[in-house]
Amino acid sequence: MSSKFDYFFKQEQYFRAYATETATPSYTLLSAGIGTTVRVFQKPNFMKIYLSAENLTNVAYQSHLSRLKYAPQNPLTGRNGVYNMGRNISLKVIFNF
Repeated sequence: MSSKFDYFFKQEQYFRAYATETATPSYTLLSAGIGTTVRVFQKPNFMKIYLSAENLTNVAYQSHLSRLKYAPQNPLTGRNGVYNMGRNISLKVIFNF
């Protein structure tokens, strides 16, 4: 099992002229993953299974360097710009024949 904790500091030092950059608040991303190997038919690595989850707390965030921060207002969320991926859960299964 593995886990990942990423903290991004508030960005207040930016290029203020011409309104080309904006401040970005701090945010924290939490991710985790687990995997196992399944033994079947006398094969020690017949199948491998991995389960991983990114942004477990479903934080809405924008990277300071993202050029998508300047997109027009999204009518569904009411926020300006395009935010990064929310919660993402994936399952990976590998069969070794």
